Amino acid sequence: MSTAVVVPTIREDCARRFLHEWKDDLDGARVIVVEDNPERTFSLPAGCEHYAWDDIERDLGDLARIIPRRTSAVRSYGFWLAYHGGADVIWTLDDDCYPEDARRGTYLARIEGNLAWAAPSDAWWSTIGGLHPRGFPYGVREAKRPVMIHHGLWSQVPDLDGVTQLANPDFRLPPARERGPVPTGAMFPMCVMNLAFRREMTPAMYMLLMGQDDAGDRFGFDRFDDIWAGLLAKRICDHLGYAVTSGSPSVRHSRASDPRRNAELEAPGMAAHNEKDAAMGAAVAAAAAYMVTSGLGQELTLDKGSKLELILERSLYFGRT
Repeated sequence: MSTAVVVPTIREDCARRFLHEWKDDLDGARVIVVEDNPERTFSLPAGCEHYAWDDIERDLGDLARIIPRRTSAVRSYGFWLAYHGGADVIWTLDDDCYPEDARRGTYLARIEGNLAWAAPSDAWWSTIGGLHPRGFPYGVREAKRPVMIHHGLWSQVPDLDGVTQLANPDFRLPPARERGPVPTGAMFPMCVMNLAFRREMTPAMYMLLMGQDDAGDRFGFDRFDDIWAGLLAKRICDHLGYAVTSGSPSVRHSRASDPRRNAELEAPGMAAHNEKDAAMGAAVAAAAAYMVTSGLGQELTLDKGSKLELILERSLYFGRT
């Protein structure tokens, strides 16, 4: 199983520290660093690939606009590279996330193992533990779902919105010890700081348009690229009978961003988020463009013969308010 690791960055010191901290865990993986600048402004050690906006323009041409700038969503270009490079697993991390000391040297095996696991079906719920009660279908007892996305967690600094950060400035998390499937039909807030997925899911893992476009004009939303991508991806997995897991292995998130600035950037997206799918139309169009690029999306349409574009265009259900 081949794994590609995708890391967006804008800071040389963070990129260098990231590569140093992870050197024992990324041996054998393809490491793709996407610098969020017009061109590469610093050099990195041998053993990793280093890209910037000029590479996006060269590779995607007229479709370069679908990769936003001045946002961590620029990592979608790294996903595109990893997919076309034949990676079986794509694992993306933020540049301020590091291995926990107790797990150093084990991360690749753990990530690949999570995506090789088959989760039990949750179509039926057992009323007792240990055995299945009378009436529980035999076929469901043995049914399994392939895991397509593993949402890894974080220790120390959690991924909170700005308002919650301000109210809980000292909240910290211990290392995650367990892993389990997200229930079918349930949505979850997908964070891309420590996220792995199988190559078949690449078309659905497009990080949505945030930050600014290739002309320097800002989009109306920020800091919801991974959250909204997760809503789309989870709906697709549910439809196709795939599992999404969350939990261990966690990574050490070392730096809390400015909560007041985060709250300011999140405000438009939070309003749209609370109005259910009001902000999804443009996102779906951009995701479709990403899939069209060099044939992305073909693998996901095979299992049940339904077009991925049609699944994306369905109204998303976020639950009653």
